[in-house]
Order: sequence, then C-alpha cells, then structure tokens
Amino acid sequence: MYIQANKINKNFSGTPLFEEVSLQIHPHEKIGLVGQNGTGKTTLFHILLGNEGIDAGTISRQKGLRIGWVPQNLVTNETAVVDYIAESFEELQRMQQQMRNYEEKMAQPDVDLERVMTLYGTLQQQFEEHGGYQLADRIQSTLKGVGLEEKSQASLSALSGGERVRVELAKILVQESDVLLLDEPTNHLDLAGIKWLENYLRATKQAFVVISHDRAFLDEVTNRIIEIEDGQLIDYPGNYSRYIELKKARLAELSKNYELQQKEIQRMKQMIRRYRQWGNEGDNEAFFKKAKEIERRLEKIQLVKPPVTPKKRLSELEQASRSGKEIIVAKNIGKIISDKLLFTDSSFAIYRGERVAIVGENGSGKSTLVKLLLGEQTLDEGTLKLGSSLRIGYLPQQLTFEQPTQRVLAYALSLIGEEQKARQTLAHYGFYKEDVAKRLQDLSGGEQVRLYLMKLFQEKINLLILDEPTNHLDIYVREEIEELLENYTGTLLAVTHDRYFLQKNFNQQLLIAEEQITKQPLEI
Repeated sequence: MYIQANKINKNFSGTPLFEEVSLQIHPHEKIGLVGQNGTGKTTLFHILLGNEGIDAGTISRQKGLRIGWVPQNLVTNETAVVDYIAESFEELQRMQQQMRNYEEKMAQPDVDLERVMTLYGTLQQQFEEHGGYQLADRIQSTLKGVGLEEKSQASLSALSGGERVRVELAKILVQESDVLLLDEPTNHLDLAGIKWLENYLRATKQAFVVISHDRAFLDEVTNRIIEIEDGQLIDYPGNYSRYIELKKARLAELSKNYELQQKEIQRMKQMIRRYRQWGNEGDNEAFFKKAKEIERRLEKIQLVKPPVTPKKRLSELEQASRSGKEIIVAKNIGKIISDKLLFTDSSFAIYRGERVAIVGENGSGKSTLVKLLLGEQTLDEGTLKLGSSLRIGYLPQQLTFEQPTQRVLAYALSLIGEEQKARQTLAHYGFYKEDVAKRLQDLSGGEQVRLYLMKLFQEKINLLILDEPTNHLDIYVREEIEELLENYTGTLLAVTHDRYFLQKNFNQQLLIAEEQITKQPLEI
C-alpha cells in the first residue's frame, strides 16, 4: 500500500470538511477524484502530500514513496525548459558530472589511465542502467506530448501561465514517481495533448489519483472513481460511465431505505403516543413501560441520511426573434499574429440553428477567430459578414468585471432592477443568502462563470459564442449547461476541449489546421 488515510477529520473555521474519512491507494491503481467545487478535492491532495494538517486520524505513506505533484507556486527564472526538467534528476546529474570529471582526468598525462577508465566504465554502466542516456529523448517526447516541443529551449520566464503548468506536468511524467497526484491536468491541453496524456496514463504502471471534470478523460484512464460527497468519500469501481450507473443505483437504494426508515420512525412514534394514552386512560404502568422501551429503541436507530442532490443552478435561456438564415459568411479570410500565419484563404458559412465547435491545436487561432467574429480584431485578408437581426451573447475565456469590488446583489440589481426578482434569479444560478454579499473579485472561477452566464441569459440572444465555457465548472454545472443548451434554438458556436460537451451539443466543426479553416462534420 502506497498511502493510507485512516478516519481523518478536517475542519475549516469550525466547519467540518471531512469527517472520519478513510482512503487507501495501492500500486497500479488508476483513481478519479470527483465532487462539486468546494468539496475539498485539492485539500485532500495536500493532506495526502503532508502539506496540509488534519484535526484527527492518521496518514501513513510507504517509506521512500515518490509522489509526483504539480505545485501551486511555480518557479519562474531564466532556466531553459529542458534543463529545468533534467535538473530534477539529481542522481543522474551527479553521475553525469562525475563522468565529465573522469573524462577530464583521462586527458592528463600523469593519470593512472587504467584505473580511471575502470571507474569511468562502472559509472557509465550505472548511468545507462538508470536511464541516463534515454533521458533527453524522454524529456523531448513528453514535451511534444503536452504541446511544448517548440518551447524546449525557451526560458521558464518566457512562458505563459498555462505553458508553465504544462512544463510541471511534463516534469512529473518524466520522473519515475510511484504515484501521481494530478489536479485538472487537461485544463491547459488541447485535444491532441489530452489524447497523448490518456495514452500515457493507460500504459503507465504508476498509480495515480486524478482530479478532473473531463468526463471523457476519466472514462479513458480510470478504473476506480472516488466522489467527495457531504464530507465523505464514496468509492465506486470502474470508470466514469460505470460510476454514473452505480451512483444512480446507490441513490435509488438510499432513497428507498430513507423512506422506509422514516415510515418506521413514524410508526414507532405513533405507538409511543398510543401506549402513553392507554397508560393515562387506564392508569396502567405496563403501557408506560412499553412506551419507554420503544423510545429506547428509537434512540438507538442509526439514521439513514437522505440522498444529496445538487441544487439546480441555471435557469431557462430566453431567446430573441429569429435571425436571418445566414449567420456568418467568411470568404477567403486570413490572419497573421506576430508574424505567425494562423490561417489564409479560408471560406465557410454558418447558418441559423447550427451548432459548430471551433477545434484545433493550441496556438492554431481558435480564440483569434472568435475575436474576429466579435469585431475585436480585423482580418488581414478576405471578408467576414455577419447576418441580419443578430443578438450575440459571448462568454470569454478570461472573465472580467468593470467593478470588481461590487457585491453580487448590487451587480444583479444593475442588470435586473427589482431586488426580489434579482434575488430569485441569483438563486437560480447558485447564489444563496450570504453568497449575494460577496465581492465579485472574491468569487471562485466557477462562481464567476455562473454569474456571467446569468448576465448573458438576461438578454434575448440568438447567437451564443462560448470560449472554453466549462474550464472552471464542476461536472454537475457542466451537465446543467448541457441540459440548458438542449432547449436553445439559436445558433451555437464554441471553443472547447470537453469531448462530452462537444458530443452532446455539436454536430459540426470549424477545424483550424495547416493554416486553413475547414467546416466539416464533428470528429472526436
């Protein structure tokens, strides 16, 4: 066993996060960790790592256990990417330096060449056995897999935040850790990178626990799902699809048991009242004793908790009158960013009611195409025509609010006007009681997305453009958005890497590849 958590308790400001939670991680296990945002998934990782304390219980780790983990505070300096990853192999670095020292000694005229050659040969063999000669190739192939092949010689300081996360992911994948703790590893990967990571995790003998809201990814790589629910860990064998089936059956059984127990409790309470009434009417002590006996039995009953169902957080989407038939017509368009040609001589048309995903590798120009459609950037060649009667709703990848210190309720009032209706609308989007007093800048990523969607859905739109809409959302909210979009009759355009989301909502794609934009049936 690699890691064992035994009956651990964790409180935050007096509020229980985990209560008597136990968990075991064994060699070769492939575990998915799921749960609503705020249930403590990342905190559990920190507890397993020893970075976060617990209030009760024990954590034990196998002696010498090597854990791969992407830290929250990333190093940023002038070190090249390949050197930064190679430096983490301290033993190989030490052996390589010794080999260089011996090579220098061999060139000295008064050296005992035979002895130095023997030592060098032994060291060289050890270096080979530890994978030293394959290390450079492993680093390069891993960087290629996560989409950083062209950045291998770039300094860490020259990378974007998402690229730095991918460097850390590559680093822990190259290292031969015993167990990997992966927190949303697909967030900064394109579809090609996600598929590469899936292949890696399917083939690896390393154990891993992965936090992910990417349902297709969980289906591909896991054989055990652990859900954090109401401060407990619920364990399910199988991948994500199997978990959905088992959870549905478990909730049905739990609901049945809860209802039966509630009926039995009511029956026992009625018997207690009846025996007391009979005792009073006949002045019979035996009836009081019988009532007391049933009371003691009632006190000993271990109550079945009713099943926890996430609150529905999204309201219906109001739509405008129909737009014209042609929504977007692009003719021979081209765009260059910083001397890089993204696409050229590309033509396509999007018609009313179509659902089109914009797909392509990272850096291919997906977000740039969205900005062109919104009029935020201009074409370098060709024409882009938007149809008549269009009302566009746009969810950007990076959300900003004009008044970040504004409270949630004040923000809603500025959109809706009437306080009671504003509070009701906020409740539809998961903002209850004290939530409405939060400042916009203090909201989590998922909360900001929900609030931004609320703003969009107050407008009667007929073209909805989404740029990575599910990145910060838990699985439950993603499913609510999917349900909402099922009833949306307007035109839908989105950039997303969430394959479940793609399969459920889209049937066509604009593929950006090899400097061309091509409209075609959706391929996943």
